Amino acid sequence: MIEKYQFQRMVSVLCEAAGVSRSGYYRYWSHSAIHRRMQKEQRDEEISLHVRRAFQLKKRNKGARSIKMTLEGQYQIVWNLKRIPTDK
Repeated sequence: MIEKYQFQRMVSVLCEAAGVSRSGYYRYWSHSAIHRRMQKEQRDEEISLHVRRAFQLKKRNKGARSIKMTLEGQYQIVWNLKRIPTDK
């Protein structure tokens, strides 16, 4: 909203309305935070690609345990079961 409607002096008011501290707002838009979020999105995309590939192997549906075993056996990727997303 601040960028879209040019509210330069409204940061305090909008942060208070949203329940966010001003320092938290500026930290969220800092260069390092943006860079960290982009890296996390790229890692998540890679994980999703591996999981989809393991899920579609042999054209059968698999649960998280089967996907974990497929990743370990076929692709030599060792992940914790909690890291494998359950939604496909």
